[in-house]
Amino acid sequence: ALYAHLEVAPDWSWFNHQQYANLLDPAAIRRFIKVTHERYAEVLGDRFGRSIPAIFTDEPLFRGMDRPDSAGDERDLRIAWADDLPETYRARFGEDLLDVLPAVLFDAADGASPRARWRFRDHHTDRFVDAFAAQVGRWCEDHGIALTGHMMAEQSLADQSTWCGEAMRSLRHFQLPGIDLLCDNLEYSTAKQAQSAARQCGRPGVLSELYGVTNWDFPFAGHLRQGNWQAALGITVRVHHLSWYSMAGEAKRDYPASIGWHMPWWREYPAVEDHFARVAVALQTGRPVCRVAMLHPIESRWVAEGPQAAHADEQARLEQGFQQTLAWLLEGQIDTDFLSEALLPELCPVAKTPALRVGEMAYDAVVVPPLLTIRSTTLERLAAFSAAGGRVIVLGSPPALVDGEPSRAAAEAYAGWTACEESPAALLAAVAPWREVEVQKGPARTRAIYQLREEADGRRILFLCHTDPHHDIDGATLRVRGHWHVEALDTSGGSSQTPGETWSDDGWTSVRLDLPVAGHALLRLHPAEAPTAPKPVPCWQEVGRLDDPVPVTLDEPNVLLLDRAAWRLDEGGWQREVEVLRLDNLARAAAGLPERHGDIAQPWAEPPAAPEHRVTLRFGLECEVAVAHPRLALERAAEAEIRLDGEVVAAAPDGHYVDPDIGAVALPNLTPGHHELEVTWPFGPAHGIEACYLLGDFGVAVVGRQARIVAPVRELAFGDWTTQGLPFYGGNVTYHAKLDRPEGRIALRVPHFRAALLAVESEGRRLGRIIGSPHRLALPDAAPGLMDLDLIAFGTRVNTFGQVHNCDARERWWGPKSWRSEGPAWTDGYVLRPQGVLVAPMVEEPV
Repeated sequence: ALYAHLEVAPDWSWFNHQQYANLLDPAAIRRFIKVTHERYAEVLGDRFGRSIPAIFTDEPLFRGMDRPDSAGDERDLRIAWADDLPETYRARFGEDLLDVLPAVLFDAADGASPRARWRFRDHHTDRFVDAFAAQVGRWCEDHGIALTGHMMAEQSLADQSTWCGEAMRSLRHFQLPGIDLLCDNLEYSTAKQAQSAARQCGRPGVLSELYGVTNWDFPFAGHLRQGNWQAALGITVRVHHLSWYSMAGEAKRDYPASIGWHMPWWREYPAVEDHFARVAVALQTGRPVCRVAMLHPIESRWVAEGPQAAHADEQARLEQGFQQTLAWLLEGQIDTDFLSEALLPELCPVAKTPALRVGEMAYDAVVVPPLLTIRSTTLERLAAFSAAGGRVIVLGSPPALVDGEPSRAAAEAYAGWTACEESPAALLAAVAPWREVEVQKGPARTRAIYQLREEADGRRILFLCHTDPHHDIDGATLRVRGHWHVEALDTSGGSSQTPGETWSDDGWTSVRLDLPVAGHALLRLHPAEAPTAPKPVPCWQEVGRLDDPVPVTLDEPNVLLLDRAAWRLDEGGWQREVEVLRLDNLARAAAGLPERHGDIAQPWAEPPAAPEHRVTLRFGLECEVAVAHPRLALERAAEAEIRLDGEVVAAAPDGHYVDPDIGAVALPNLTPGHHELEVTWPFGPAHGIEACYLLGDFGVAVVGRQARIVAPVRELAFGDWTTQGLPFYGGNVTYHAKLDRPEGRIALRVPHFRAALLAVESEGRRLGRIIGSPHRLALPDAAPGLMDLDLIAFGTRVNTFGQVHNCDARERWWGPKSWRSEGPAWTDGYVLRPQGVLVAPMVEEPV
């Protein structure tokens, strides 16, 4: 998928927020398509439509639906609307929408609310889908472009009901259905909705906008872990969130990290992308093998959308039943697709066959989670399927509603189906006949999920991964239905090996399996006449550790973060020292300007405005040692006036720090003692006050909110480097260690480090990388004796540009507001994240 950057042109002025909100209006969407088409054609000329494989749409929604808190709630409530909604509702249901609308919002005394809610939500969702996804999808189909992207708020029944009605109904019209994954959340249902729509509608894959809101220090192991579980659930196209055009102003707080050259590890990123390129090729080979489906309960959530006080428990039970039923199946190694009740009439003909055919897929068993209502069309199809020998497994009591109305039809159908206790053991036992894969390791559940595909020649591809972020799976047994010869594919280098397998008389193949945290296995299964003997797996034991301290080399100058300053507006009096973002709002208040709070336009989108004021910041520098050739990095460097100890410094940037919009200016040498640095900028509505950064060859010691310059860092002990002179440093550090190498095979293991990844080199030759568990690198054979061993810890900049004053350990929403915490979540001191190689690396030998 291609993001095409289009500057906002005057002819987009019609497309204001009010019109954008009304995605139930097909005419508004047609205008959007027309203007978008014209604008793209203007920018790209005759390449438009030929060079763009897909167009990404981000979070289409109908602006949310309010619900009353209680029966006595007298607030104004917002409902997404279209002028002709009552007319189309009457045409479908033969009743006046305005007459039934109170029963949609509140609980009607005559019991009419479930039917009113189901009808309204169903029609409302159809209007939204027809206006946007169906219409844009048809246009894309006609023009040879894939519609991709994701819906707003896909992750729960509550969010879908509020923002888009039902995600799968819209995704059915995407040529490349997609999802969004934020905060490193584990969202099986989000991915499964898109994968199910793609499989059933014959789409070539699924897209994910991933890694958003993971912060500066999200390591490569996190990139692999998050990408692996999504790959197991069908993700083949990756849209990385995000890479900034600029770090100027508020942009540097736009849901980091920036996946690109702002990061000191960017040249190492092929370690992640080569892996996923190989995985994506494998997981687009052949056809998926998935024998179990699960009914999606979104419509039951609709009928529970009454006053919160009365329906909160009911809503929670539905959500829990939805999420835990899917997790029990997937983590129990039962691949499962969702069935959208609204799509079944289109995709699933009524047929008495033992396989329920839904579009391009066919299922041998259907799991029905706890429901409040079910469609009559769904009952009809499941009844025919069950009568032909298909298995319908039901959890919970039969729903008392059919199409939102009281009915005994569901209870009568349930009587002929398989009732199942709501527990993982009972559910997995019920679907055992359709199991294809199993990971066994003692009595505990393994939290391993998979995708299985079958090639035309009878071979199969199996991808497994581990979703537990804390515990490895070592020495487990993988069982696969059928007798196979197993080939393990190495996604890091493209090679393969044969671990060997055993066959059982009951028709299963077994192989030893290790799935460490962030780990995976990609296996090709070949039909075979006889098994291959399993090969021994080496075990490693510690024989020593590297000595410290060791000399180190920094890839960049060290940095002293200057984010606390005394200040004054224009020629006014000096104000007390304060953190710069708080200082910015204090200065704005003094100048009569609105506050900055994070919900603002990017700096490049701000209209030009002449500054009417000047703001001066005064930083105190405490130097225990002299510093030669220091540099000051700051934004709007060319507009700034700089004084050091009262003397003017020419503010002529001759380079930059991390981003071109953070210019670097040479300062005079610093002598031991106290210095005062003053920086003055023009100040107006479009200008913000940002931190400065002192760069140079020095160390930094932090105590509380005070930082002082100390002797340069020339060596480090294995441990947190923020306490050893590098509290704000975010670049790469090379540890120059010595290894007294024993005879024979050895490995280096670094079980505890805080860096994006580690690289290991010797005499300028790259030996390999250490990314995730078990954090071990087998070293190439060499003669015993003393050898140089360089460990490169790739930095993350979390202590340079991150939320260094946010002390809320529960914070996960790493957006602009996380830099502006308040109350007990704020400290004037520095909350620094440990960085570096935290314990002495281990030397291991095989046993």
